[in-house]
Amino acid sequence: MDAETLNIRASVRGSSWWLAGPVLVLGLAVLGWMFYPTFESIVAVWNRSETFAHGFLIVPIVLFLLFLKREEVLALEPRPSWWALVPLVGFSLVWVAGELVDVVSVRQFAAVLMIPALFWLVLGNAISWRLQFPLAYLLFAVPFGEFLVPPLMDFTADFTVAAVQLTGIPVYRDGLYFDLPTGRWSVVEACSGVRYLIASVALGTLYAYLMYRSTWRRLVFVGVSVVVPIVANGLRAYMIVMIGHFSDMEHAAGVDHLIYGWIFFGVVIALMFGIGAFWREDMDPPRAPVRTAAPGRSLRAGRFAAAAVLAVVLASAAPLYAGWMNQRDLGPVAGLGTGPLAPAGWRVLEDQADAWEPGYRGSRDGRGGLVVGDGGGPPVGMHVLFYREQHRYGNMVGWSNTLAGRHRAAAWSQSHRGRATVEGYPDPDRFLLNGPGQQFLVWRWYWVDGRLTTRPHAVKAREALNRLVGGRDDAALVVLYAPYGAESGEAERVLGAYAEDVLPGLLEQLDGVARQ
Repeated sequence: MDAETLNIRASVRGSSWWLAGPVLVLGLAVLGWMFYPTFESIVAVWNRSETFAHGFLIVPIVLFLLFLKREEVLALEPRPSWWALVPLVGFSLVWVAGELVDVVSVRQFAAVLMIPALFWLVLGNAISWRLQFPLAYLLFAVPFGEFLVPPLMDFTADFTVAAVQLTGIPVYRDGLYFDLPTGRWSVVEACSGVRYLIASVALGTLYAYLMYRSTWRRLVFVGVSVVVPIVANGLRAYMIVMIGHFSDMEHAAGVDHLIYGWIFFGVVIALMFGIGAFWREDMDPPRAPVRTAAPGRSLRAGRFAAAAVLAVVLASAAPLYAGWMNQRDLGPVAGLGTGPLAPAGWRVLEDQADAWEPGYRGSRDGRGGLVVGDGGGPPVGMHVLFYREQHRYGNMVGWSNTLAGRHRAAAWSQSHRGRATVEGYPDPDRFLLNGPGQQFLVWRWYWVDGRLTTRPHAVKAREALNRLVGGRDDAALVVLYAPYGAESGEAERVLGAYAEDVLPGLLEQLDGVARQ
């Protein structure tokens, strides 16, 4: 043990660390206990999802990074910072909002971010500043990023088809499916490359921190770790298609293409790290630590006691308040009615055999069916599902709810086809749905707080704000649909005409239900 380490340890014995350490451990223990279900949900995702299995390594990596900082940090004097109460209160409120509207990722991020805020509260500005990267790296423990799957699937399909065309092989594309003379291919979730991207960013960020000292080099390498796996995944998909094509679909058409993909990804990442090593700066000597207070200074136990009390109170208040709010009965849903709405110029179709229902679950009430215009034309369907107390009965906006319905995914499929236009209202999301002997063009809105929107995040934000102040999380799914066939323009026309006629009365009715 060198003399410098001995001097630091000797100075620690006379510093405030003997108070700060137990207070920090106490705060972390209370945080882990009160938010145990949230932390448990994070570990559960690591355990069941290969995409986030790297999460098991994040905490050991953070502990190792903290260990590397030990001499620099122990040479400083802990001083509680009351400014940390601002983010602690903020993250507590965010967690409560996520709990009240059941958004798992919001709860997980808020709970994890409370950890660095707790360090800041107990240890103060100088120490927390030096620990900012290890503590920030905890964010990679949160299983987040699956929202990137659809756009990455689209990019992979675009890249693969373009590369195949450049090769000179004829290819026909229909959405995420494309046909070559030797066989048919499709881009599924496993082909999106989101696993490669998340793993690359986590590794690349750690590599940039350890290998570089200058901020711009770190940012450049992190940017490279984002771009490289996306492009590499496109190349991987293209090469898999080429292997299958030239082997007459004997190779790379089954499980082996996933194994090949990981081997290819490993080679690409190794090359990326190898090239990045040419500009390494990790050999530069670190700055010598400087103490901010002399040994023997007053320990000021009162400040650490106050920090301990505040940490315990703030860590306990959020789960207790959310639990109390979730026990309240928000009342039944009444007044929505049954069957389709038939405004002037429209009539309810007698034969409802072809009526379709969206694959959404958990609603408290709903209505829908088919109508037809007095002047003839194809029938138009409408469906409205009303949600309340979503934490108890089911969420409207969530992974499990899609128009096609994840519970019937084997029979139904959906593809997003941009947005439609309805004068005076937000442009609805436009989908093409395929099912057993049926094909529909579907327009979708969400209704919340008396207005229509197409943004799921806006729905959740409004629901959270309402519940935080003691209100309800009333929301509704509004869907219009029409048969989609050779006359696709006719489906657009009747949907637009019906939307303009039915939406005013429908919105008024939804407002009435929400007031009851």
